[in-house]
Amino acid sequence: MTKRGLLIVALACAALLATTAVAARTPVKQQVPPSVATYLLGAKMIRGEIVVKRSLGERDYRLDRGKLVKRYGAGSLTLLERDGTKTPVAVASTARVFVNGLPSTLRRLRVGMQIAVWHVGNQPANNALAGTRVAPKWPKSLSTTLFGPLLVRGEIALQDTALHDYWLDHGRIKQVGVSTLTLREPNGTDETIDISPTARVKLNGQNASFLQLHKGMTATAIHDGDKPADQVYATGR
Repeated sequence: MTKRGLLIVALACAALLATTAVAARTPVKQQVPPSVATYLLGAKMIRGEIVVKRSLGERDYRLDRGKLVKRYGAGSLTLLERDGTKTPVAVASTARVFVNGLPSTLRRLRVGMQIAVWHVGNQPANNALAGTRVAPKWPKSLSTTLFGPLLVRGEIALQDTALHDYWLDHGRIKQVGVSTLTLREPNGTDETIDISPTARVKLNGQNASFLQLHKGMTATAIHDGDKPADQVYATGR
């Protein structure tokens, strides 16, 4: 190969590496505003279950928060959650543990600590976060995964001044009704959601009206229990 040929190959490789590096730095865009994600996963959260689409099916993430009332034993931690429920949560003996942000061990977790754990399906949790004074925060990467473009649906129980049971549905808009949205979820399922006439709608991050939504856009609808959705976050043109 000539020197000119070697130079072209080198430049092509450099361009490919640069493109890969930029792609690696490109963040996955959450489908709900960060402030909403922070509220849903914050210290007032009780428990949650969020389904995310994967190449070989779905991944069912389960999250629990609460005060530790029984130390690690027989493969589980027992948490007292905000609604008064005592919940034994299976945790792997090899789980990564952090107390106040610092690496620790399951044996060092003490009754009274604030605990947050997440696991996939019925598998034991491989991660446990603890705080001695305040509730630990979930890793940003976890929030990005849960509320990313492959979000299918979710349910999050939360208690502030009242007990809430928030449901999230995400997908591409297949049909817009008078007061409904039909979403084609990432797993191919169609779901029709009732929308409140007073719903807060944001389109591409800006305040919008329900009438601006149309087929082909991507949307996430949030409703509390059996109530119509009062939040819709959409992207597209």
